[in-house]
Amino acid sequence: MSAECLKKYNTHPFPDDDTSYLKLFDIDRYNKKYWLYKTIEGWTIKGVIRHINKDGSKRIFQFSYDGNKFVNVTKHIKNCPPLHADKLQKLDQDHQIRFGEGEKVADAMQAYFPDAFCTTWSGGCKNWRKTDWSVLRGFTDVVIAPDADKGGVDAAEEIAWHLDEEYGVKARVIDLPNTLPIGWDFADEIPDGINISKLIENAKAPDKRSGWENIDDDIARKRLVYIIDSLKLYWDRDNRKMMKEQNINLLYKRNRTRLRVTPVAYLHEQGIECVDGTAYWPSDDEIIRDGSLTFLNTFRPNYIAPVVNVDMNLIANIRNHMKHVLCAGDEATFAYLEDTLSFDFQYPERNRTFAWIFSSAQGVGKTLMFHFLNKCYGKHNCAWVHTDNLVDKYRSFMKSCYVIFCNEIDISGAGNGQKLDKLKELITEDMHPIEQKYVDTINHKGHFRLWASSNKHIPIKPESSDRRIAFVIIRITREQLLKDDPDYFNKLWADVENDEVIKHFYNYYKNREISPSFNPNEPINTTSREELIQIARPQAFKELDDLLKQRSGVFDRDIVNTRDILNHLRYLDDQRADNKQRPRYDRFDEMTIHRWLENIGAKPIWNNQPVSIIGNKKTNRKRYKAIRNIDYWVTCSEITYMRAHMRYKFEVGDATSATDLAADVELHTEGNGTLASKAHVPFVSETPEDPY
Repeated sequence: MSAECLKKYNTHPFPDDDTSYLKLFDIDRYNKKYWLYKTIEGWTIKGVIRHINKDGSKRIFQFSYDGNKFVNVTKHIKNCPPLHADKLQKLDQDHQIRFGEGEKVADAMQAYFPDAFCTTWSGGCKNWRKTDWSVLRGFTDVVIAPDADKGGVDAAEEIAWHLDEEYGVKARVIDLPNTLPIGWDFADEIPDGINISKLIENAKAPDKRSGWENIDDDIARKRLVYIIDSLKLYWDRDNRKMMKEQNINLLYKRNRTRLRVTPVAYLHEQGIECVDGTAYWPSDDEIIRDGSLTFLNTFRPNYIAPVVNVDMNLIANIRNHMKHVLCAGDEATFAYLEDTLSFDFQYPERNRTFAWIFSSAQGVGKTLMFHFLNKCYGKHNCAWVHTDNLVDKYRSFMKSCYVIFCNEIDISGAGNGQKLDKLKELITEDMHPIEQKYVDTINHKGHFRLWASSNKHIPIKPESSDRRIAFVIIRITREQLLKDDPDYFNKLWADVENDEVIKHFYNYYKNREISPSFNPNEPINTTSREELIQIARPQAFKELDDLLKQRSGVFDRDIVNTRDILNHLRYLDDQRADNKQRPRYDRFDEMTIHRWLENIGAKPIWNNQPVSIIGNKKTNRKRYKAIRNIDYWVTCSEITYMRAHMRYKFEVGDATSATDLAADVELHTEGNGTLASKAHVPFVSETPEDPY
């Protein structure tokens, strides 16, 4: 029994029939008033002594038993019950429970209300939080009588709020007349005209509190966390939202005690918790560390009950919709989409660095599928945004989600390059600067799964090297779907609203084996994606593509440079002018040509250093790139082969020696002509037929 009592109340029970404390603390000698606190189990765990000094002042002593002897209480007993708590178990739930502030007041109230159970908590108005109030759970008639001072009234209201919020007990608080002397209580003389029974009868439960009445309690509970990067934002753990400094200062005007400084300054004086930035990371850790930085993680997991045996028939409709509509019936695309969902549900803490985008005519169920996934990820983890929000300067939604749905995505038109870069950063990075109006930029740690759709055929213009977009063009129409099954969409919406379907769908992918070929950092290269990349290429690139295929002029050789290509385009336009045709390439410049070479994967030769291959070796040094047989020319260290190739004397695969080639094209080297020596051969004049 002693061990159990010690564990629960941090003290030993008084020994049975041992009243030596009466002599030890001079209770009998001076006829001191004392009270014994008993637990609901019937253990006596603490005594309170009231001693009146000769000058009329009072002193309160507490004592307990340490397992060997009775001692003065120096450390407050844990979970201390109200006075006479052992009697509560014998009372009906509708029995009158009356609280006064202090043991003397409880005795006085008991005399006034003999049919009620009158009690108190230990330690006065400042120590009400150290009481175990759970023993009142279920009682329906609890009234608290405060002392007639601010501290007493505040404590009574705090207790009533605590009983309501924690245990569902609607305690009422007596509204004392303002004519009573400061500090009056029920142990004092009842003034004329005061009907104490009416006071009890008219007692009311205090209005719901705003939550900003006790800054010290909030500090003790670590309610607020300061975000250093923001200079003015605080995370409110109670309401799970960011608060601005000025709002906190205003709200704490409701604080019970007046502060000598602003509430925000007081928070920092008391050493509230601080972090560098914010995070929304699928993890149970509230504080995430990244090197020397700390981030407040506001992620909340989405709980979906596990399923032992998934009913595949239950999720057949939604999977068929994924395969035959969203994936246009393509098996490989469907498998990759399923792997994506499996990865997302099994590894929410890992980043997936590509997005899915679906394009179709209206009404084929793209948004419907997003609503379904919204429930699987958890709606509190998702954000629904427009394109403008997605690439805007201010993207505060990023602080409270890790899944993004965007209907009608459109990264085209003016400034599409900058928008696309911002979209790529959103998809790939896990550290993001988040700007907010009138708030300093915050470093936010998080990654995002992006699902997007569009009714436009070309909603985005990715480059050929893009590794961020999995794109599908849905060619089936709503009319075709309804023709085959008039109830098609009604069935799907029923699945969206069916929690059992959600549960089985989620558990299927949560436990499904991911294909070894799946790469969370690489999108599947669908036919639609290839088509999109080709359509989205600038018209200038397509013109150059045609010349490359035709092997026109300089494009007949494996090695080219931007200036020679530009000269060839001007030559072609001159030819058109001779035939009285409009110029075709007059807007082309070397920057456009350079970007095109990058786009088709051309690689620099000769370590990207200027080299003389044709013309005067002193004045005709240029940086060349290989557009065919790239691997060979990038690693080639023999300049003779390059010069011979440009003179149609050598093709990749020929077995001709460099010495024979040099003699054949009358090139005489100064040195060995290797990459190491960077030697160059004498100038060979160009023939008149050369268009470059």
